Amino acid sequence: MSRARQAFPDQLRGLALLGIIVVNAPFLAISSTGYTEASLEGWWNQAAGFAVLTLAQGKFYLLFSFLFGYSALFILRDGAAPNRRRYRRRLVGLAVLGLAHAVFLFTGDILFSYALLGFGLLLLVRRSDRVVLRTAVIVFVLSAVWLALIAALLVAEPSREQTTDLALDAALADGSFLAAARARLAALPVVLLTIGSLQWGLAFVMFCVGLLAGRRALLADLAASRVLWRRLALWGLLIGFPLQAGAAVLQLVGGGLFTLSTPAVIGLIGGFVTAPILAAGYLGGLALVSLRAPRVLDVVRDGGRASLTLYLGESIVFCILFCGWGFGLFGRLGAGAVTVIAIAIYLLLEVAIRLWLRRFAQGPFERLLAAWTGPALR
Repeated sequence: MSRARQAFPDQLRGLALLGIIVVNAPFLAISSTGYTEASLEGWWNQAAGFAVLTLAQGKFYLLFSFLFGYSALFILRDGAAPNRRRYRRRLVGLAVLGLAHAVFLFTGDILFSYALLGFGLLLLVRRSDRVVLRTAVIVFVLSAVWLALIAALLVAEPSREQTTDLALDAALADGSFLAAARARLAALPVVLLTIGSLQWGLAFVMFCVGLLAGRRALLADLAASRVLWRRLALWGLLIGFPLQAGAAVLQLVGGGLFTLSTPAVIGLIGGFVTAPILAAGYLGGLALVSLRAPRVLDVVRDGGRASLTLYLGESIVFCILFCGWGFGLFGRLGAGAVTVIAIAIYLLLEVAIRLWLRRFAQGPFERLLAAWTGPALR
């Protein structure tokens, strides 16, 4: 793999963070379980919720997971002991940042999850492509079965009661910084169980796929794989979009997470299981865009270069705007307004990061993590 920084992974990472923030936004701004019935009243709010569920939920964290696996080889390289130590230190650093993020900013943090799964990926680094691929297939099948079991259990005992964590919502809406942190800490075990059940398996599958792609430096020369990108774009979008739209409709019609009705459960689980199809369509489509008009995606490249700063920065700004210790907007806005605010925050942070990178080689959180990880070996 080339040691020169590749453009497309940064472009893709930057765009993935846009999708991630619009998905996280309801949990940061509306309720601890995301959209509420009140937040989806009116066509504008329903349209925003439908767009986020269809286009973003469950898709962009998969792209980010793919890039995590792809980029692992930039540190691990040949899998030599010193590089493995650096990689383990990086995972420990991500775990610490993730836990701090989950307690002080956002319980739905992905950094801690990625750190744990990254240790699993480390076991595959020196294994053959066949072993990595078989592992990915096995984990995908097990994840699909596990999600189907969860769906069956929830459908067998449907709940019409409000499932929002009222104590956490109250702390976020009116509590001090420390009160909100204590409430997040109390909710964290259940949140990790939920995230682990819904996302960890599929995320690890994408780690494996990214590792295989990294071995071939697939994203370094997009033109060499043009046929692959076309096929991914065609079939991924053609099949993936209708499936995700159908899943979104079921979630909205069924009342979403705040009721866990049968249609909502089927839509939620079905959406996660089939999300890799649309994610593959995005990968292929964006690769074609980057080939034909690279400057279009260069506008988000700096955010991709400083993805850790962008990811944590989004949560910091959201907490300042919505938590009780900030401007106190938590639970007061609908899905449409929250989505627009999320996009605006993303754009503002992209500009701020671009200005920062004119003076510094890394984003502030990237520098912090690099100081802990240690210098790269030459």
